[in-house]
Amino acid sequence: MRMKKFIYIICAILCAGMTGLVFACNGDGVEAHTHVFATEWSRDDGYHWHRAVCEHTDIVRYLEKHTVGGDGRCTVCGYFATAEGDGVLITFDADGGRFATGQSVVAVRADENGAVKITAQPVKSGYAFDGWYSDGERFDATLSYSTEKTFTARYVSGDTDDVYDALFAESSLVSVKIDMSDGEWKKLSDDVDKFRKSPIYRFADSVTITVSADGDKREYYYDEVGVRLKGNTSRRKFYGDDGFYASAHFKLSFKQTFDDEDEYAPEERKVWTDDAARAARKDRKFADMEKIDVKWNSTADDTYVKELYALKLFRENGVVAQNATLCALSAKNKDREFLNLGIYKLYEPIDELFLSRRFPEDDGGDLYKCTWGSGVGSDFTSAIGTVGVENELKNEFYTYDKKTNKKKGEDGKRDFKSMINFIDGVNAPEDNFAALLDLDNFAKFEAVNYLLGNPDCIRNNRNNFYTYFRPSDGKAIFIPYDYDRCLGITSWNPTGSACMYLTPYDGTTAVGETQSNPVYNRLICAGAPSGEDSVLIKYRTELIALAADDMLGDAAFQAYKTAFKSKYSGIAQSARPDNNMKFDAGGGNVTYADYMRTKLETMNANIDNY
Repeated sequence: MRMKKFIYIICAILCAGMTGLVFACNGDGVEAHTHVFATEWSRDDGYHWHRAVCEHTDIVRYLEKHTVGGDGRCTVCGYFATAEGDGVLITFDADGGRFATGQSVVAVRADENGAVKITAQPVKSGYAFDGWYSDGERFDATLSYSTEKTFTARYVSGDTDDVYDALFAESSLVSVKIDMSDGEWKKLSDDVDKFRKSPIYRFADSVTITVSADGDKREYYYDEVGVRLKGNTSRRKFYGDDGFYASAHFKLSFKQTFDDEDEYAPEERKVWTDDAARAARKDRKFADMEKIDVKWNSTADDTYVKELYALKLFRENGVVAQNATLCALSAKNKDREFLNLGIYKLYEPIDELFLSRRFPEDDGGDLYKCTWGSGVGSDFTSAIGTVGVENELKNEFYTYDKKTNKKKGEDGKRDFKSMINFIDGVNAPEDNFAALLDLDNFAKFEAVNYLLGNPDCIRNNRNNFYTYFRPSDGKAIFIPYDYDRCLGITSWNPTGSACMYLTPYDGTTAVGETQSNPVYNRLICAGAPSGEDSVLIKYRTELIALAADDMLGDAAFQAYKTAFKSKYSGIAQSARPDNNMKFDAGGGNVTYADYMRTKLETMNANIDNY
């Protein structure tokens, strides 16, 4: 078999080397070390070899046979080769990015017909590759090239309003790929044993978020992304010696610096030698979000979209609520293949950036996450020992956890007056609600909330909402959160009937307790003031209007579900045993049609029983 010499070509000098392609050596009397395989290679008609020589022993080593693909790139190591011949060299400059091999520039020789093949795409952190260009000319693999030319990579930023809009567009197909080592996955899984709620973000080498919308596919690449577990009671171990064995909720942080001394051991910490680079990382965002949440289908919703539809109902009816969509999640398993983890829900977080988008002229106020953090629910009955800023490392948690404006003042104390004054005000003998709460907004909020039938919400379980105090008037509004148990979902639904028979002015909760929240007792529960301008009557009016909205009909919901099903049904059969559900598989929940019909019957039968 006649040998030909093939040369590996990059940017004038071999600027990238052969990262990872090494062999271990124990030379005569020298310490064990490694040698990098040469950037030149030899090739016959089917394979190529990289050569390495040790100067200590005169040993010549050859990397195992690699196959060269049709574009002149090795299908194993990824390096480009070009044969001796008459075809011109076409250079591809990654312009600050890099190929998977570590190369920043490659050259490919045209064949005898002038055709040039290059399928590899470079990546640049924070961007999506958008093609090769030379003086405005876009590279076209169907054309013939007869003169040497350099094409430079063009990228589009991952941090724009357009990316945000495309990500959450109902027509988009979204995927998230997490490249994280076996060791880091194990650390993340084991964090469950160390903390009630671990704040530690483990190190992912990269995360790629692909958004396909209107025929336009963009792969946004981010290196060094933080990944931690998410959830209050849902955190669990999910990864072991054999890799993934369960599903889990994750939070991804694009701003993580991995250098906190309280969170990382010395050998784990990233050492920053460039202050500007660290500052840029702290400010790095995807789609104007510093973080995103991805949660698996833990409530066996075989439509996959009931929570998404609930959030849409809030937004469509004038209630501030986060955006969410579906995504296909995959992750590196055991440092080998990327594993399909199934369909997850992707959410924008409720934080400062969320507020600035929703309140462009009235942001900057105090935001509290309201849960069972102190062991008591968020029913606004007491501020004693329940208001604060959580510290996960010290296992300090609060029912009303302040999320913005957390810095201490000159007196060394944090300011919690907004929440304390609100709690005191709604419990005061006098009716001062108009100065404490946006009453029109609350009437809209509760009308949607009632019809959704979530047993784990502010009304039914003193849980899962945010309270935002607008700086312009100090008034509170409620922001819904975590609605994965609504619209007929029976997973943890203590009513036994998916909340279908709770009446509009019910003075009990879904868990069968007497309502303790003074906002509800004094504004909309049976016996509350019902004058012409009362909140109860505003709430009743909103309920009647909402019930007549076509969006509550089964046809609208089915169309919404079908749009997502057509894009994600092929991914729904997951490799994970506890996330193994196809669309319309029958998850044991009440169907949307049966739920909404029964809920509206309950509402209509009791709409005047206040």
